[in-house]
Amino acid sequence: MDQKVLMTQVWLNNTYMGRNGYINCDEDGATGNGTIASLISALQIEIGIAGPTGEFGPATAAACPTLQSGAMGNEVKILQGALWCKGFSSADLTGTFDSDTISGVNQFQLEAGFIANSVVTPKIFKGILSTDAVVLISNGDPRIREIQKKLNKKYSDYFWKDLNIVPCDGVYGRNTCNALLYAFQAAEGITEPNGVFGPMTENLTPLISRWSDNTEFVLLLQYLLYVNGFDPGDFDGGFGYGVENKVIAFQEMMALDTDGIVGLSTWAALLVSKGNVNRSANAVDTTYRISPARASYLKDMGINYVGRYLSGYWPVTLIEIDSILTAGLHFIPIFERSGSDENAGSVTEIGYFTSAQGTKDALYAIEKADRLGLPRATIIYFAVDFDVYDYEVESNIIPYFSALKTALSQNSDYQAGIYASRSACKKVANAGHTVASYVCDMSTGFSGNIGQTIPSNWAFDQYAEVTVGQGWLAMDVDKVVASGRDNGVDAVTVANLPRVLCEYTLESLHLTPTLGWANDVTYAFTTPAADIEYKMGISGEFTPIIDKDGLPSNNKATLLINNGRFDEVEFSSAQSIFDSMNASNKMIFGDSGTLQPVVSIANTVEHGSMTVAFKIDDTGNLQVDLQVEQDIHESSTDTETVYVEVCYTIKKNSDNSNELNQIEVGIIALAGVFGLVVLVVAMLAGAPFSAGGTAIAGLLVLVGLASAENSNLK
Repeated sequence: MDQKVLMTQVWLNNTYMGRNGYINCDEDGATGNGTIASLISALQIEIGIAGPTGEFGPATAAACPTLQSGAMGNEVKILQGALWCKGFSSADLTGTFDSDTISGVNQFQLEAGFIANSVVTPKIFKGILSTDAVVLISNGDPRIREIQKKLNKKYSDYFWKDLNIVPCDGVYGRNTCNALLYAFQAAEGITEPNGVFGPMTENLTPLISRWSDNTEFVLLLQYLLYVNGFDPGDFDGGFGYGVENKVIAFQEMMALDTDGIVGLSTWAALLVSKGNVNRSANAVDTTYRISPARASYLKDMGINYVGRYLSGYWPVTLIEIDSILTAGLHFIPIFERSGSDENAGSVTEIGYFTSAQGTKDALYAIEKADRLGLPRATIIYFAVDFDVYDYEVESNIIPYFSALKTALSQNSDYQAGIYASRSACKKVANAGHTVASYVCDMSTGFSGNIGQTIPSNWAFDQYAEVTVGQGWLAMDVDKVVASGRDNGVDAVTVANLPRVLCEYTLESLHLTPTLGWANDVTYAFTTPAADIEYKMGISGEFTPIIDKDGLPSNNKATLLINNGRFDEVEFSSAQSIFDSMNASNKMIFGDSGTLQPVVSIANTVEHGSMTVAFKIDDTGNLQVDLQVEQDIHESSTDTETVYVEVCYTIKKNSDNSNELNQIEVGIIALAGVFGLVVLVVAMLAGAPFSAGGTAIAGLLVLVGLASAENSNLK
């Protein structure tokens, strides 16, 4: 406890308690935001500010008096108490600007970079009435403190009303970063700098290079290089080889042209996180679907990488990845829950990020990535897409990523990346939980992007939102620069895709066996109505249960799938037939009242086909066979086919022999029905054979429709 601070707190409360707008402070002898707010509100009461706030804003600055030797009154007592809270000796609260007060003021001015003149202007008063240190703190850098003091001495008149004076604690942070931009604008000749890197600042940006004699800008360049982690040597205003080498090193770090010339892009990158928003991008991320035409358009723009989301409102699909890879682009997977995803509504709140959620998200991302055939070494970027504060990173974000990394490593070979502000990216990387960073630098207002250097492991730097293309090519994208540290996905692996497609197909058919997932192996199980077999494989590793090529054409029907959609005429025909059914027949095909299960399979396949075949086996049993083929581009040049087959053998017995005989006779008529494949798959999904005779009834419905209306259905 500091007795002088306690004395100040007691005096404040005794003097101003009950006065309109006064902010009470704890009498604990400790300086903090509460005590400073009390001091400011007391000053505002003394100078007649209506509705004191405890914040030293423009109205307070305008009304604040200048105090110097001989001044007397409560304003001087407020100054004396503030000096004690700031750590500088002054007299007791005498209310007289005496020699002790002069000494404290002069000490403060010298430490903050000003000339010691014993005069407390509104600027100096505001500087004293803050918790910012003006002495080097334990983790401070003396050279950054040197920069801070020089900024105060030369440029503080331009920024103190908006920012206060710069702390002189040796730590590069928000205030120092902002003050450097004000100083840069002042050097450009802008009479009222505003700390925004806008069009006027851009237009006045100088071009300097080795041996430049523009000393003021060279000094600012030296300051900016140093705070960004590139030591230029002495702050002497000289642009020699040493400074040029550091400029080139910075340009290389930021993926700029490494020419050693400091123009708009280099200045902008030094001053604001987003840099020059008009510079060329080599990557984008977007919520828009990437069609083949859009992929080609992006490639022609010079884009090499496309970021898309694994889940949520805008999940990437295999067809998009196929389009991206075929165009010669690389795919970057981003994970952020949205839409109907679990806990999606809270992903921009700190409470979402817990260890338990990290484990859940890792497992969900593995499932999504596996189903897309992403190589197991792929880096997945998990989003922290809001302004997370440093203490929240420590309390929530790091535990979340710790659990996430553990779950990823225990259940896959996928690697964790982070999509977040600069500060969050660095802290999580330094904790050892991520291997690469996707930096949301276009969010220049994020506290984690102001006064922060870019993380050394940055792979992607997102810096501007734009609309590209016209008409059906138009899409909103975020411009991104790729550093080359992560090559992204340039090929998918089909090794795990047969199982993925098989699981999807079986799920759509309401079958949940767990017999095995090896390629080209037939797995069989029995239900009361049918024996069911399933099989999967890839090109060169698949022999069908039923050779559809050996069947007569009137025993099978094939439906092509392109871009996740069926042939429109065939699907419309199936929908029309379905809509014409009475309610009881529709129930046989499922109670959803739609053909959604079939659509789900088509969306999963994206490119390929579905074939339905009918066959009478050697013992007289009816076989209904579904074969799904999925064409996958492993890369821009290599294509593989994934196969899944599900075969139903309906066992003839005394109870169903008459119905099966009718179905067998009607097979030829069925084969000519437009929409047959869609209807049969809908029937299999809606009335699984485990339900007994219901599926046979579904086939009888189709045979009856085909026989009665065959001429209208062809």
